[in-house]
Amino acid sequence: MFKIVSIIVVLMFLFGCQPSDSTTLRLGDPTSEKLIQLGAADSKSTRKLPYSDDSTVSYCEVNLTTYEQKKTVRQYSGTDDLKLYPAASLSKIYLTAFVIFKFGLEHQFTHTIKIKRYSDQSADVYLDSDLDPIYNIEKALYVMSLLQERGIRHIKHLYISQNTRVFLSVLSNPHIELTEVPVSLSETLQNFQLIFNSKNWGSQTQKAKVNLSSYLTQSGRNLRLVSDFSLDQVEVSDSNPFIADEDFVFYSAPMRDYLKEINVESNNYISDAFFNVLGGAQEFFAFQTQVLKLNADQLVMNTGSGLPVFAGQKRKDNRTTCRALIKALHYIKLKADSYQINLGDILLMPDLDAGTYDSQSVVINRSVVLKTGRLYDVPTLNLAGIASTGSGLMAFVFLGHNFDNADETLMKQKRDDFLSSLLNTYKPVSFFLKSTDKLSVFLD
Repeated sequence: MFKIVSIIVVLMFLFGCQPSDSTTLRLGDPTSEKLIQLGAADSKSTRKLPYSDDSTVSYCEVNLTTYEQKKTVRQYSGTDDLKLYPAASLSKIYLTAFVIFKFGLEHQFTHTIKIKRYSDQSADVYLDSDLDPIYNIEKALYVMSLLQERGIRHIKHLYISQNTRVFLSVLSNPHIELTEVPVSLSETLQNFQLIFNSKNWGSQTQKAKVNLSSYLTQSGRNLRLVSDFSLDQVEVSDSNPFIADEDFVFYSAPMRDYLKEINVESNNYISDAFFNVLGGAQEFFAFQTQVLKLNADQLVMNTGSGLPVFAGQKRKDNRTTCRALIKALHYIKLKADSYQINLGDILLMPDLDAGTYDSQSVVINRSVVLKTGRLYDVPTLNLAGIASTGSGLMAFVFLGHNFDNADETLMKQKRDDFLSSLLNTYKPVSFFLKSTDKLSVFLD
């Protein structure tokens, strides 16, 4: 929806900014004191688990509903649940909790564009995208269309802030492994030169125009898509170098849409960009110890994505216990409750989202939200989420490890057997919703 006030255009658009309090740890977070407590006395299983003697499997599940009602753990089951194993992309559950703590679920990124006009449909333009991790072709086309609407078809000098990054394929390559995250300023300058000159447009840009056109039709926005545009020079500037004739601002979609994209597509770039912007491993460790109450023998996080880091020849993976993930899932659930947001708008719904969960054998029927994880160099196959059952909301974690990649099918069967066993025992209840569609990844 658009609201135009004077020359300010406010658009709910998946663009970006950094929160004013992004480096301030809010230690008074009220949900911290409500987080589930899992002590040694809880280790005895309340039901027989499949593969309970399998050394390649760690598993735990707990009823969050009865805990919140009674402040005591009931219906806890686990095996090998206190040992650290590679987290893989279940790291994004921790990242989700971290982002919610720092940004909130309704936070919107802010983009500012300032214009100095010339008389020949040309202008100098200053752009500050405030480190939004999703700046793709659709967004660039939208900016050019807004400039075209204002009679500008050519930029003589484009000045971008230090906080602006452009990764044109951020959404089409969710599993890309970058050596530099976020995209560097030099790469950003090259991307601007590429996309802001229409002579370079090809099939990928045409597809992006179709996506943007669909959004404009859906939102009722009468904006003519740009068809011809050019840019002479782009450079980095610490501040706006000219007196602007006009400016406009637009905002991103809410943070929950970013998190949905991360958890459905397991987007590594966005995850690591967020992790770095929010302070990296050092700031996350403060969050995990002071908010989630998790020590280094329960959780080790080096990246937001779950991709490893290397020190010389030494590989360092994120590592977690089953129980630590239960706490992070509960934190996300409590936060979603406080915002009155359904978990289906944050996590993957396997029966509605075409995401990373590939099982056809488990009947879900809107009763489960989850996140997957997979590593090949250190064979890992993980699953974690929350199931809605007749006994309440059950948080569950499956960590598959120490197996051969050739046995992936067998490990997936074990994973699905655990989830089926949980649902068959406690009976699934349709509960989760999904209001976010794929289009809102680009625009809102």
